[in-house]
Amino acid sequence: MSSASRPATYLFYRSEYVSTVLEAGARHTFDIGKPKRIHDALIAAGVARAGDFIAPSRLSDEQLRLVHTPDYIVKLHQPETLARLLFLDPEHPWDRHLLDPFLYAGGGTLAAAQMAFRKRTICANIGGGYHHAQADKAEGFCAIADVGIAIRSLQRERKVERVLIVDLDYHHGNGNAEIFAADEDVFTFSMHAGNWCWITKRNNLDVELPSHTGDVPYLAALEQHLPAIVRDFAPDFAFYIAGSDPFVEDTLGDFDLSEVGMLRRDQLVTDLLCAQRIPMVVVTAGGYGPSSWRIHFNYFRWLRSPETA
Repeated sequence: MSSASRPATYLFYRSEYVSTVLEAGARHTFDIGKPKRIHDALIAAGVARAGDFIAPSRLSDEQLRLVHTPDYIVKLHQPETLARLLFLDPEHPWDRHLLDPFLYAGGGTLAAAQMAFRKRTICANIGGGYHHAQADKAEGFCAIADVGIAIRSLQRERKVERVLIVDLDYHHGNGNAEIFAADEDVFTFSMHAGNWCWITKRNNLDVELPSHTGDVPYLAALEQHLPAIVRDFAPDFAFYIAGSDPFVEDTLGDFDLSEVGMLRRDQLVTDLLCAQRIPMVVVTAGGYGPSSWRIHFNYFRWLRSPETA
């Protein structure tokens, strides 16, 4: 699709997205500075200026309650409890700011959704995509369900009727699948390495792919399933969880997609949704290792100046 056929892309970011907390265990390879790296690279490449990034507000407790239980919200505000939920050392003297990156990045997802609806366009949050969080628990280092909160907000305001979640993170988007397990107005589609839960509703599709899938089979699977979903479900809004962990250099994933293949993946999703004039929100989700940021940068650069791709 040519750049003339695609609407403008708005970017959401603020410095509070960047956490100073290091994960323990295998997931310590998560680059906590990834949002800033993407932000700085887009400016250095000349495809965005500092003033182009919209700084969202943090999520409030009222907004958290759209998805999360009251008891769980209380736990989120207890630093020592939140540290345990995120598998951090509970003996460390954590403070109330432990939750801030989640609240601000989650606010970015919500603000991006409101803008995408209002402008009928693409909005990219350089953070968010906490797709493992559930109504009453954290999982996979995801403390809050930012996409779920944004969808519930749009639904409450009667701005959407049918919402599609396209989750191409290496890991199963189980949190969103469980949150919307009884809501047929939200289609949860995930292509991943293995199921983390089992959902039986009609408007859900989980596609498991084998190790070392590679570009051609991966893109073939995406082209097999996503166009049919868009045609049959006919969404009027979409969220794209664009995890970078299928990339061959990822330290946790093993799908082995090339850098070119990853960009092609993102282009396929974007072009399909834009061809149907479906407003969309992009969130970055997972990605592990020092080159993770580059995958998102390539995609956002293409969105902002497609002639460079």
